[in-house]
Amino acid sequence: MARSLPSRRIGKNPTKSAPDPFLPAVLSDPHADFKITDAQFADLERCGAVKLTDEHQGKLLTLALFWISDLRLRGSARPKQFRKVIDAMERTLGDAEAACDWDHGVKRHILHWATGTSIKDADLLPGTLTSLQGHLRTVRDKLVALDNCLPPDLGRRRPFDDDHRIMFLADIFEAAGGKASAYVPTYPEKGKWADTPFRRFAQSFYSLLPAQDKRKPGGLDEALRLAVMARSGSAVKSQA
Repeated sequence: MARSLPSRRIGKNPTKSAPDPFLPAVLSDPHADFKITDAQFADLERCGAVKLTDEHQGKLLTLALFWISDLRLRGSARPKQFRKVIDAMERTLGDAEAACDWDHGVKRHILHWATGTSIKDADLLPGTLTSLQGHLRTVRDKLVALDNCLPPDLGRRRPFDDDHRIMFLADIFEAAGGKASAYVPTYPEKGKWADTPFRRFAQSFYSLLPAQDKRKPGGLDEALRLAVMARSGSAVKSQA
């Protein structure tokens, strides 16, 4: 039976200088039709030496969709991107506000001349521009206030926060007949990480997730190791 998923992160707490995603998130969903093919499921079975039933496959697809959503949210716009857009809007509105300031120089002459033409409602232009200028100033003031509300952004990467996803992947793997293990061997011969079936299964599954900014293979190995350790500790506590 799958255990409840922990909400805490494993290992060190993420730095406070990495800004949280802005919520509610407004994101496009280019992978709404994401599927795992029969050939890919077969490859997962081969990598992990397990047998995936229809129920296991359904859970893996659900997990993949949630994990993709996590990665999309992690890569969503940061404060510095918000600030860049807001600043550009503020500058544009400031220019428009200045353009509406009609009561001097040639602009004043143009508007007084316009009121005498045959163009319909041209005599309303001075009042319309004055009103528009006021609205633009109000909107620009709001943008300045929003800019001041943005948190600092020192450029640190956001944490992945996917330990609970890895634990759920381990639950599915063991339900399919495997044993979730990930560790560094005492005397490594071909690299740092022990080439366990769960490691191969997890790396293959993770490679299916369409996202630009994902863990590197070595980073996923370390996350697998920490998640397996935390998962084992949780199981021991639940049995005590």
